[in-house]
Amino acid sequence: MKKVVVTGGMGFIGFHLCKRLLEEGIEVIAIDEMPSERREQQEEMHLRIGRNALFQLINKKIEDVDNLHAMLSDVDVVFHLAAKTKYDSKWTRLAEVIEQNVKVTQTLLNACHAKTRFIYASTIEVYGARPGLISERTPTNPTSPYGITKLASESIIKEKNNKKVPYMILRLPTVYGPWQRDDMTYQRIMEGVEKELITYDRTTLDLVYVEDVVDAFILAATTDKKNEIIQIASGDSEAWFKAVNKLGCHKFEKREPAATLSTEKAASVLGFKTKTTIDEGLAKQRQHMTQWQKQQGL
Repeated sequence: MKKVVVTGGMGFIGFHLCKRLLEEGIEVIAIDEMPSERREQQEEMHLRIGRNALFQLINKKIEDVDNLHAMLSDVDVVFHLAAKTKYDSKWTRLAEVIEQNVKVTQTLLNACHAKTRFIYASTIEVYGARPGLISERTPTNPTSPYGITKLASESIIKEKNNKKVPYMILRLPTVYGPWQRDDMTYQRIMEGVEKELITYDRTTLDLVYVEDVVDAFILAATTDKKNEIIQIASGDSEAWFKAVNKLGCHKFEKREPAATLSTEKAASVLGFKTKTTIDEGLAKQRQHMTQWQKQQGL
């Protein structure tokens, strides 16, 4: 792996992935339109890695990138993380989100070359609400707009992949750590948002620290295995709630039905296992937030 593209490269997970890849000496092209609501943070992210000679930022929507197919001609891996997040939980905007997320996935896949590996960031929300042990073989039944659009993109990658581009689909739970979005639960608690205004994350089924997620993406890009769907998880169904309690917010009760994500396939196919404890992860996120607030004079 010498050259990659990361869509959503100035997003929460995308930034951490770009940073790690650059540290490993890999050339990175990030595609990110950098929406106005997060522009200040994203400009800071760009400042931190943008001086690296191996890094290039294309500040456009994916569908507006000129000569996308030609640009991908010498790219080894495409990490597709970009997705509309502002309206992804609103049924009234479902058609718009499908247009933006699913169509863009098809556009990007069509632009890939047969030798390019395609790594897609999906979600455990594709399963819907169900009890018991959940594995990659568990039938999907998404009940949220976000889950529906992600499952639709998964189907495109698997079934409308005319060039037979090798792929890996990673289904993610809630991810936390430095640069977590301001609308997510842990960040809101740390910022001191009034308790009544703090809500559940999209999913509370499992929790993984962002650098561990980056490990999973790199393993998916470098393994000999291909055309697999793998869920990335700690296997601790209480993790999200444990973290909330450690942050001193006790307004949340565990949702039913109780379920646990299997980590067996991630371990056997990727050799993946979470490394970061909840205490370590929360401490790093809080430390980053404190430093950022000082930098902003808050």
